[in-house]
Amino acid sequence: MDWKAVLDSEFDIFEPIELAQQLVRIPSVSGETGEEEISRFIANYFIDRKITVEWQEVEKNRANVIAEVKGTLGEGPTLLFNGHMDTVPVGSGWTYPPLGGQIVGDKLYGRGACDMKGALAAMMYAAYTVSLFASQLYGSLKLLFVVDEERDNLGMKRWLESYLSSNEVVDFAVVGEPTGLNISLGHRGVAAYRVTVEGKASHAGLAEEGVNAIYIAASVIKDIESKNELLKKHADPDLGCPSLMVGLIEGGVSPNVVPEQCSFEVDVRTLPNFSLESMEKLLQDIVVEVRNRSNSPFSYRISQTVPHLPPAKVSRDLPAVEVLARSISQIPGEIPIFAPFPASCEASFLFNAGIPTVIFGPGRIVEAHSANEFVSTSQIVTASMIYALLALQFLGGD
Repeated sequence: MDWKAVLDSEFDIFEPIELAQQLVRIPSVSGETGEEEISRFIANYFIDRKITVEWQEVEKNRANVIAEVKGTLGEGPTLLFNGHMDTVPVGSGWTYPPLGGQIVGDKLYGRGACDMKGALAAMMYAAYTVSLFASQLYGSLKLLFVVDEERDNLGMKRWLESYLSSNEVVDFAVVGEPTGLNISLGHRGVAAYRVTVEGKASHAGLAEEGVNAIYIAASVIKDIESKNELLKKHADPDLGCPSLMVGLIEGGVSPNVVPEQCSFEVDVRTLPNFSLESMEKLLQDIVVEVRNRSNSPFSYRISQTVPHLPPAKVSRDLPAVEVLARSISQIPGEIPIFAPFPASCEASFLFNAGIPTVIFGPGRIVEAHSANEFVSTSQIVTASMIYALLALQFLGGD
């Protein structure tokens, strides 16, 4: 079956763009009332097109939307498309209306355009297109659109509760986070630690009588920064490098008091071959090295402040990955490129539930969460075609 020719006969390149504009115009900041509105909009889109929908309550006024296109030829594999409906707050510094869905050239502007309403629109229209050929397919295409990804992952956790307690098996999943239409085979793990250094307070006029916790913390932070160069030797070609990054610091009580305490928080990124335990030991070693070099005694403590979201990675030799790569190559001007995904996302939850998962979507992660966030409209269209081709070939017995 020439699924590309079949798809071309039905695919409307304007619909996923218009759909993305409509989604951007619905405010859906995580934890605010707009989440329910966008869930209802998406559910109604599928209902209007006679696609089965489940409304999965997560909390009051917050619900996941689960849609399913079943092939009528009988049993077969299950393919899952996943995305999140919530966004970070709008913020300031916008030139274009953050909820306007305005298109300038090839760019669709708005909060969530890149992260990740462009991908939601691409997946929604792909599912509709696939539904037109259900009579020629086996198995099913499922779409899981969740709330609360930007905060505590409550939507994904709720779905996993139901999934793991059922007999359902998902054979392959695609998370539509922005990868620039590159295939990401997973992502690094992420956690955070607080390092607290305790010295000795004294009057600033007698600074030599105290132990300046901020100076000591500065030495530790400098060593943390330098360790990133050494961590490159542990790089994974598909995920990137393990890393440490200090993102928050606080200490001292007054300019004329030698600070007794200074705390800072460290974002850590882990790999399958460089675990959280290895990262914690590295942090411990760095502080001990500074203490051994110091002429002033100080104490310290290290505590984990953000739970570890483990790294996730699938093999590029997985047959489903090969189908995705083939689907990409069937689009004129596109070639399958594998590249690390620098952030983390809910692919880890799916992966750790035993579902082989890749990350693939329109837009660049660098635009996410920024003022004047945008996504390429041409990438929305291309992503939608690739999602549809993947589903048709995965469920069509090819």
